[in-house]
Amino acid sequence: MSSSKEAQESTEAESSTAQASASPEDDWSSVKDPNERRKIQNRIAQRKFRDKVRQQREESERNAENQRNAVGSYTTPEPEKSDTGEEGLPWGSISLRHVISKGRTKELSSRETSNYPAASRGGGSSR
Repeated sequence: MSSSKEAQESTEAESSTAQASASPEDDWSSVKDPNERRKIQNRIAQRKFRDKVRQQREESERNAENQRNAVGSYTTPEPEKSDTGEEGLPWGSISLRHVISKGRTKELSSRETSNYPAASRGGGSSR
C-alpha cells in the first residue's frame, strides 16, 4: 500500500475533534458560542475538503501520466515469429500465426480510424 493511501486512511480514522486538536485554534470542543463553534467546524470541513480535492487531482494526474506511459509498452508479436509447431487440440486447431496476423491487421485499421490520438502514436492496444 502506498504511503499516501496509508496517511489518508489514518487521517480518516481520527475523529473530528482529534483532527481539530492538532492546532489549538481549531479546537471547537471547549467553545460555547454556537456561531463561533460553527465557524471553526466549517473551517475544518473546508480544509478537509480542499485536501481531498487536492489528493483526487494528484491521483488523476498520476493515472493520466501512467496511461500516457503505458500506451506504447505492449506490442503484438510478429506473425512470422510465432511458433510453427503443432499447437492446440490434438485434432488440429486454428493457426496461431493466422490469429496474430488478423489481429494485427484489425488493430492497424482501428488505429487509422481512431479518434484517440495516443492510440495512433503508440505500439500497443488502445485500451
